[in-house]
Amino acid sequence: MSKIKSIHARQILDSRANPTVETTVILTDGITARSAVPSGAVANTYEAIFLRDSDQTKYAGMGVLNAVKNVNEVIAPKIEGMEVLDQQKIDKAMIEMDGTPNKAKLGANATLSVSQAVVKAAAQASMLPTPLYIRQFVSGNFGKNIPIPMFNLIEGGKHGGQTINLQEVLLIPASSKSFSESLEMSALIYHALKKNIYERSQTTLNADEGGFSPALATNVEAFNLLKDSIERAGFTFSLDAFMGIDASANNFVDGKLYRLKDRAVPYNSDDLVEFYRNIISEYGLIYVEDPFSEDDWEGWKKMYQALGDKTIIAGDDLTTTNPYRLQLALDNKVINAMLIKPSQIGTVTEAIAVAEVARYTGLKIVVSHRSGETLDPFSADFAVGIGADYTKFGAPARERVSKYNKLLEIEEELAKI
Repeated sequence: MSKIKSIHARQILDSRANPTVETTVILTDGITARSAVPSGAVANTYEAIFLRDSDQTKYAGMGVLNAVKNVNEVIAPKIEGMEVLDQQKIDKAMIEMDGTPNKAKLGANATLSVSQAVVKAAAQASMLPTPLYIRQFVSGNFGKNIPIPMFNLIEGGKHGGQTINLQEVLLIPASSKSFSESLEMSALIYHALKKNIYERSQTTLNADEGGFSPALATNVEAFNLLKDSIERAGFTFSLDAFMGIDASANNFVDGKLYRLKDRAVPYNSDDLVEFYRNIISEYGLIYVEDPFSEDDWEGWKKMYQALGDKTIIAGDDLTTTNPYRLQLALDNKVINAMLIKPSQIGTVTEAIAVAEVARYTGLKIVVSHRSGETLDPFSADFAVGIGADYTKFGAPARERVSKYNKLLEIEEELAKI
C-alpha cells in the first residue's frame, strides 16, 4: 500500500478572481495528485465555512492564507504517513481536528482540498480511473451511465448582475441522448442563443457560469428566448431538449414576499406557486431548484403539494449537502431531488454519505459545481463515481469546459470496460 509522504497547500485564484485553496498530495511511491476547491457566490446559512482571512489589505479580505496554513501546519502533520487508501479514516481525522459542526476552525476549503487530492492519489495508486475508485464507497451498480447534464445558458440573480431574478435558466437534453450528443447539442444551442441575443441588440458577454445575461424585461422572456434558440439550432423543443430553472429564491425574497420583474406587486407564497405552475405548464419545465427561500417551509410545502408530481423539485440552498437539513426536507416532504456539493460539507466521504441517504429515500441526485470554479474537474469524476442522475456544471464554455471535457474522457473510458 502507498502512504502519504507529503501534503502542501497554496493559494490560487478561482474563476471570479477570488483566492481559493489548492493542495498537492505526494505518496511514498512518487504518485502526485492535486486538487482545488470552488466557492459559491454567497455562503448559505447552513453550509460549511469557506474560511477567508478578512485581511482587507490582501485581496480585499478574500484571501485564504489561514486555510492554507491549516493544511500545511495542522492537517499535514497528522495525515502524512497514513495509508492513502484509508479515505474514511483520513476524512474522519480532519473532522475530529476541526471539531466544529461546520468546519469553522480549519475551513471546508482546507479539509476538502486535502480530501479530494487524497482520492485522486488513491485512484492512481489503485490503477483505477477516479470515478471507479469512488464507486467502492457507494452502494448500487450504475453501469456505464454518465449523468444527464443540465447546462446553464441564461443567468440572472447574483450570477448575472440581477438582469432577471431567476438565477439559472437551464437547457436539459433528453435522457435518450449520450453525453457526447448532449454536449454537441448544448454547444449548437449556445451559439444559436448568442446570435439570437446579438440580433436583439443585447449584450452577449458572459456571466459567472459562462451563460449569457441579457437585460430582459421579464423572467418569462428568458424561456421564450431559449425555446427559440433551441429550435433555431435545429432541435425540437420538448423532444430533444427541455428546460429547467434554478430560481435561487433567496435572492428575491423580501420578508415573507417575493419580488420578481414580471409584475409590480410582490408575490406571496400562493402567488409564487401559481407563477411556477404557469411556467411549468407553458414551457414544460422538468426541473425547478430552490423555488422558495431556505427557511420558508410553508412555501416549500405548498409548492411540493401542488407541483411535486409534475416536475423535479430540488433543494440546494434548502439542504446544502447537510444531513440535518436533508432530514428536515424529508420530514416536511418538500423535495424529490437534492444537490450534492462537496464544498458545502467539507470532505468527500461526508458528501457521499449524504448522497447515499438521499438515494435511499428515493431522491434524484444532482452533482453541482459552484459559481467560483477552478480548472479541477474533480466534480465530474465525483458525479459519475456516486452514480448521480444529473450534473449541473454551467454553460459549455469558459472554465466550465474542464468538467465537460472530463465527462467526455470518462464516457470514452467506460465504453472500453
